[in-house]
Amino acid sequence: MDSTLKTALSSFSPISLKEMNSVAFLHRVDTKFILNASMLNELLNDIVDDYFILDIDNRRCFNYSTIYYDTPELSMYIDHIRGKLNRFKVRHRHYVDSDLSYIEVKFKHNSGRTSKWREKGAVAKHKSEMPDNYLLKKHLPNHFRNLKPVLRNNFHRITLVDRNFTQRVTIDYDISYLLPGSEHKKHVLSDLVIVEIKSDKNKEKNGIQQSLKRLRIKQSGFSKYCIGVALTDSSKEKTGALKPKFMKINKLTNNTVLTHNL
Repeated sequence: MDSTLKTALSSFSPISLKEMNSVAFLHRVDTKFILNASMLNELLNDIVDDYFILDIDNRRCFNYSTIYYDTPELSMYIDHIRGKLNRFKVRHRHYVDSDLSYIEVKFKHNSGRTSKWREKGAVAKHKSEMPDNYLLKKHLPNHFRNLKPVLRNNFHRITLVDRNFTQRVTIDYDISYLLPGSEHKKHVLSDLVIVEIKSDKNKEKNGIQQSLKRLRIKQSGFSKYCIGVALTDSSKEKTGALKPKFMKINKLTNNTVLTHNL
């Protein structure tokens, strides 16, 4: 973390993990924005009086590691890039700093809302297997039971909560991708920041939304999973749908290698 970002984060009033649990928003509306990392400090300084920041043992930025699971045919990935609603996502998320892990199932409703279910769970002993988990049996349709790990990513996250406790904001950066079990061919989305606003309703247009508007940053859907699959899997199907997204990333980050296999 550079010194200017550290200074910006230190200016926020802290909130504990226990206090933040009241705004978990496991059934919510998500709104995403992508921006260049050079704009992050300006954004943070603009909203410092409107948000608390998650602070755990004097840490305000946390390391996440995620393994995504899909069918051998990448059915969940294909559902997503085709724009299908009522779609699923399955992942194992490891909170590196606290050494906590959860199996998570996300479901995007045709209403635009997102539901998430999770429970503590470890990665399967064999990296080619999906962990046997009650959560998956309860929430996934039968045709999604034959899952395997297809993507691993790492990133840093800052978490904010507005002072009215109506929004939870995550800010992800230093995003990188690897194939499971491999330390080679690492793909890094340098200089890209993803801001995601989670709320019960899609009516809140204050706080960070106003700051993003002033910075001329428009709402933009972004799936870390789909972008990662397109970058790492040479056998992927129908990646042309992602080309406009990659062009926008390239424009934001001055990175031209992202479209080499699209």
